[in-house]
Amino acid sequence: MKKMILGLALAAFAVTGASAQRIVNNPDNKPFWGVRASLDITCPTDVTYKYKSSKEKMDLMDNGCGFSVGAVYNLPIVANFYFEPGVSFFYNTWKWNDKGYFDDLDGIDLKHNSIRQSGLRIPLNLGYHFDFTDDFKVSIFTGPQLEVGFHCDSYVTAEAKVGGTTLESHEAYSLYKDNDGTKFNRFNVDWNIGVGFTYQKFYLGVTGSLGLTNMLHVKDLDDDEKEYFHKNTVGIALGYNF
Repeated sequence: MKKMILGLALAAFAVTGASAQRIVNNPDNKPFWGVRASLDITCPTDVTYKYKSSKEKMDLMDNGCGFSVGAVYNLPIVANFYFEPGVSFFYNTWKWNDKGYFDDLDGIDLKHNSIRQSGLRIPLNLGYHFDFTDDFKVSIFTGPQLEVGFHCDSYVTAEAKVGGTTLESHEAYSLYKDNDGTKFNRFNVDWNIGVGFTYQKFYLGVTGSLGLTNMLHVKDLDDDEKEYFHKNTVGIALGYNF
Protein backbone atom coordinates (compact mmCIF):
# COMPACT_ATOMS: atom_id res chain seq x y z
CA MET A 1 0.00 0.00 0.00
CA LYS A 2 2.80 2.42 0.91
CA LYS A 3 4.55 1.70 -2.38
CA MET A 4 1.29 2.39 -4.30
CA ILE A 5 0.69 5.71 -2.48
CA LEU A 6 4.29 6.73 -3.06
CA GLY A 7 4.03 5.86 -6.75
CA LEU A 8 0.81 7.89 -7.15
CA ALA A 9 2.41 10.85 -5.37
CA LEU A 10 5.46 10.74 -7.63
CA ALA A 11 3.24 10.50 -10.72
CA ALA A 12 1.15 13.48 -9.56
CA PHE A 13 4.30 15.48 -8.90
CA ALA A 14 5.66 14.67 -12.33
CA VAL A 15 2.42 15.73 -14.04
CA THR A 16 2.29 18.96 -12.01
CA GLY A 17 5.93 19.73 -12.76
CA ALA A 18 5.46 19.10 -16.48
CA SER A 19 2.39 21.33 -16.50
CA ALA A 20 4.26 24.14 -14.73
CA GLN A 21 7.18 23.74 -17.13
CA ARG A 22 4.88 24.25 -20.13
CA ILE A 23 3.83 27.65 -18.77
CA VAL A 24 7.31 29.06 -19.34
CA ASN A 25 8.80 26.55 -21.80
CA ASN A 26 6.20 24.87 -24.01
CA PRO A 27 7.83 22.18 -26.20
CA ASP A 28 4.97 22.48 -28.70
CA ASN A 29 5.92 26.03 -29.77
CA LYS A 30 5.77 26.40 -33.55
CA PRO A 31 5.89 29.35 -35.98
CA PHE A 32 2.54 30.69 -37.13
CA TRP A 33 0.91 33.47 -39.12
CA GLY A 34 -1.73 35.78 -37.69
CA VAL A 35 -4.02 38.55 -38.90
CA ARG A 36 -4.76 41.66 -36.83
CA ALA A 37 -7.32 44.49 -36.94
CA SER A 38 -6.85 47.34 -34.50
CA LEU A 39 -8.75 50.37 -33.25
CA ASP A 40 -6.17 53.15 -32.74
CA ILE A 41 -6.19 56.28 -30.58
CA THR A 42 -3.75 58.92 -31.84
CA CYS A 43 -2.19 61.01 -29.05
CA PRO A 44 0.04 63.85 -30.36
CA THR A 45 2.17 65.59 -27.77
CA ASP A 46 2.40 69.35 -27.29
CA VAL A 47 4.46 71.23 -29.85
CA THR A 48 7.61 72.34 -28.03
CA TYR A 49 9.81 75.27 -29.04
CA LYS A 50 13.24 75.23 -27.39
CA TYR A 51 15.83 78.00 -27.54
CA LYS A 52 19.00 77.61 -25.46
CA SER A 53 17.76 77.23 -21.85
CA SER A 54 14.18 78.37 -22.49
CA LYS A 55 11.33 76.08 -23.50
CA GLU A 56 7.74 76.79 -24.50
CA LYS A 57 5.01 74.18 -24.96
CA MET A 58 1.99 74.85 -27.15
CA ASP A 59 -1.18 72.75 -27.01
CA LEU A 60 -1.92 72.82 -30.75
CA MET A 61 -3.41 69.37 -31.39
CA ASP A 62 -6.08 67.10 -29.89
CA ASN A 63 -6.36 63.32 -29.85
CA GLY A 64 -8.08 61.40 -32.63
CA CYS A 65 -8.85 57.86 -33.69
CA GLY A 66 -8.22 55.50 -36.58
CA PHE A 67 -7.62 51.87 -37.44
CA SER A 68 -5.03 49.46 -38.80
CA VAL A 69 -5.19 46.04 -40.49
CA GLY A 70 -2.33 43.67 -41.20
CA ALA A 71 -0.50 40.42 -40.52
CA VAL A 72 2.23 39.10 -38.19
CA TYR A 73 4.58 36.12 -38.22
CA ASN A 74 5.39 34.58 -34.83
CA LEU A 75 8.78 32.87 -34.70
CA PRO A 76 9.85 30.97 -31.52
CA ILE A 77 13.43 31.62 -30.36
CA VAL A 78 14.07 29.70 -27.12
CA ALA A 79 11.72 28.56 -24.34
CA ASN A 80 8.66 30.80 -24.78
CA PHE A 81 10.61 33.76 -26.15
CA TYR A 82 9.57 34.78 -29.65
CA PHE A 83 10.24 37.30 -32.41
CA GLU A 84 7.17 38.70 -34.17
CA PRO A 85 7.64 40.97 -37.21
CA GLY A 86 4.59 42.26 -39.03
CA VAL A 87 3.19 44.73 -41.50
CA SER A 88 -0.04 46.72 -41.40
CA PHE A 89 -1.85 49.50 -43.22
CA PHE A 90 -3.07 52.31 -40.96
CA TYR A 91 -5.40 55.28 -41.21
CA ASN A 92 -5.23 57.83 -38.37
CA THR A 93 -6.99 61.11 -37.66
CA TRP A 94 -6.49 63.84 -35.09
CA LYS A 95 -7.40 67.53 -34.80
CA TRP A 96 -6.02 71.01 -34.53
CA ASN A 97 -6.79 72.45 -31.10
CA ASP A 98 -9.34 75.28 -31.39
CA LYS A 99 -8.01 77.03 -28.26
CA GLY A 100 -4.39 76.59 -29.27
CA TYR A 101 -4.03 76.82 -33.04
CA PHE A 102 -6.79 79.39 -33.61
CA ASP A 103 -6.59 81.31 -30.34
CA ASP A 104 -4.84 84.32 -31.90
CA LEU A 105 -7.30 84.66 -34.80
CA ASP A 106 -9.92 87.08 -33.48
CA GLY A 107 -13.37 86.75 -35.00
CA ILE A 108 -12.66 83.31 -36.47
CA ASP A 109 -15.00 80.45 -35.57
CA LEU A 110 -13.63 77.00 -36.31
CA LYS A 111 -16.43 74.86 -37.73
CA HIS A 112 -14.57 71.70 -38.68
CA ASN A 113 -10.99 70.48 -38.74
CA SER A 114 -9.13 67.21 -39.03
CA ILE A 115 -5.72 65.81 -39.86
CA ARG A 116 -5.92 62.56 -41.82
CA GLN A 117 -2.92 60.29 -42.24
CA SER A 118 -2.41 56.90 -43.87
CA GLY A 119 0.63 54.67 -44.33
CA LEU A 120 2.42 51.44 -43.43
CA ARG A 121 3.72 50.18 -40.09
CA ILE A 122 6.37 47.49 -39.67
CA PRO A 123 6.54 46.29 -36.02
CA LEU A 124 9.55 44.21 -34.92
CA ASN A 125 8.49 42.92 -31.51
CA LEU A 126 10.26 40.60 -29.09
CA GLY A 127 8.05 38.87 -26.55
CA TYR A 128 7.45 36.09 -24.07
CA HIS A 129 4.25 34.11 -23.59
CA PHE A 130 2.95 32.17 -20.58
CA ASP A 131 0.91 29.10 -21.57
CA PHE A 132 -1.41 28.58 -18.60
CA THR A 133 -3.48 25.96 -20.42
CA ASP A 134 -3.51 24.39 -23.87
CA ASP A 135 -6.11 26.96 -24.88
CA PHE A 136 -5.09 30.11 -23.00
CA LYS A 137 -1.85 32.09 -23.02
CA VAL A 138 -0.74 35.60 -22.05
CA SER A 139 2.11 37.39 -23.83
CA ILE A 140 4.11 40.53 -23.11
CA PHE A 141 6.16 42.19 -25.84
CA THR A 142 8.20 45.23 -26.78
CA GLY A 143 10.23 46.45 -29.72
CA PRO A 144 10.70 49.11 -32.41
CA GLN A 145 8.19 49.95 -35.09
CA LEU A 146 8.96 51.63 -38.40
CA GLU A 147 6.30 53.85 -39.94
CA VAL A 148 6.10 55.46 -43.37
CA GLY A 149 3.30 57.83 -44.32
CA PHE A 150 1.55 57.77 -47.69
CA HIS A 151 -0.35 61.00 -47.11
CA CYS A 152 -1.09 63.40 -44.25
CA ASP A 153 -3.62 66.10 -45.11
CA SER A 154 -5.15 68.92 -43.10
CA TYR A 155 -8.79 69.89 -43.61
CA VAL A 156 -9.99 73.12 -42.00
CA THR A 157 -13.31 74.93 -42.33
CA ALA A 158 -13.61 78.29 -40.53
CA GLU A 159 -16.27 80.98 -40.37
CA ALA A 160 -15.82 84.74 -39.91
CA LYS A 161 -18.40 87.48 -39.42
CA VAL A 162 -17.66 90.79 -41.10
CA GLY A 163 -20.34 93.35 -40.37
CA GLY A 164 -23.59 91.57 -41.09
CA THR A 165 -21.99 89.10 -43.50
CA THR A 166 -20.79 85.60 -42.63
CA LEU A 167 -17.89 84.30 -44.67
CA GLU A 168 -16.80 80.67 -44.76
CA SER A 169 -13.34 79.46 -45.74
CA HIS A 170 -12.19 75.91 -46.45
CA GLU A 171 -8.60 74.78 -46.77
CA ALA A 172 -7.16 71.35 -47.60
CA TYR A 173 -3.42 70.83 -47.99
CA SER A 174 -0.71 68.21 -47.50
CA LEU A 175 1.32 68.46 -44.30
CA TYR A 176 4.13 66.53 -45.98
CA LYS A 177 4.70 69.53 -48.26
CA ASP A 178 6.37 72.78 -47.22
CA ASN A 179 3.90 75.18 -45.57
CA ASP A 180 5.61 78.46 -44.70
CA GLY A 181 8.84 76.62 -43.90
CA THR A 182 7.25 73.81 -41.86
CA LYS A 183 6.22 70.29 -42.79
CA PHE A 184 5.63 66.91 -41.13
CA ASN A 185 8.17 64.11 -41.42
CA ARG A 186 6.95 61.21 -43.53
CA PHE A 187 9.05 58.62 -41.64
CA ASN A 188 8.63 57.79 -37.97
CA VAL A 189 10.07 55.31 -35.45
CA ASP A 190 7.96 54.14 -32.50
CA TRP A 191 8.69 51.91 -29.53
CA ASN A 192 5.98 49.36 -28.77
CA ILE A 193 5.01 48.03 -25.34
CA GLY A 194 2.07 45.66 -25.13
CA VAL A 195 0.23 42.67 -23.75
CA GLY A 196 -1.74 40.02 -25.61
CA PHE A 197 -4.26 37.33 -24.69
CA THR A 198 -4.79 34.24 -26.85
CA TYR A 199 -7.66 31.79 -26.47
CA GLN A 200 -7.33 28.87 -28.86
CA LYS A 201 -6.79 30.71 -32.18
CA PHE A 202 -8.32 34.06 -31.18
CA TYR A 203 -6.23 37.04 -30.08
CA LEU A 204 -6.87 40.24 -28.09
CA GLY A 205 -4.06 42.73 -27.52
CA VAL A 206 -3.36 46.24 -26.23
CA THR A 207 -0.30 48.13 -27.49
CA GLY A 208 1.13 51.51 -26.61
CA SER A 209 3.45 53.03 -29.23
CA LEU A 210 5.73 55.84 -28.09
CA GLY A 211 6.82 58.14 -30.92
CA LEU A 212 10.59 58.55 -30.97
CA THR A 213 10.90 60.72 -34.08
CA ASN A 214 10.33 64.47 -34.21
CA MET A 215 7.34 64.84 -36.54
CA LEU A 216 8.21 68.45 -37.43
CA HIS A 217 10.74 69.60 -40.00
CA VAL A 218 11.22 73.37 -39.72
CA LYS A 219 13.46 75.38 -42.03
CA ASP A 220 15.70 78.28 -41.03
CA LEU A 221 16.16 77.31 -37.38
CA ASP A 222 19.35 78.42 -35.67
CA ASP A 223 21.65 75.88 -34.07
CA ASP A 224 20.27 76.79 -30.64
CA GLU A 225 16.64 76.40 -31.74
CA LYS A 226 14.49 73.30 -31.93
CA GLU A 227 10.79 72.77 -32.59
CA TYR A 228 9.24 69.34 -32.23
CA PHE A 229 6.32 67.10 -31.34
CA HIS A 230 5.84 63.34 -31.20
CA LYS A 231 2.91 61.17 -32.20
CA ASN A 232 1.97 58.44 -29.72
CA THR A 233 -0.62 55.74 -30.39
CA VAL A 234 -2.68 53.30 -28.31
CA GLY A 235 -4.10 50.31 -30.18
CA ILE A 236 -6.67 47.65 -29.22
CA ALA A 237 -6.33 44.70 -31.58
CA LEU A 238 -8.42 41.66 -32.43
CA GLY A 239 -6.87 38.83 -34.39
CA TYR A 240 -6.78 35.22 -35.47
CA ASN A 241 -3.77 32.88 -35.56
CA PHE A 242 -3.40 30.17 -38.19
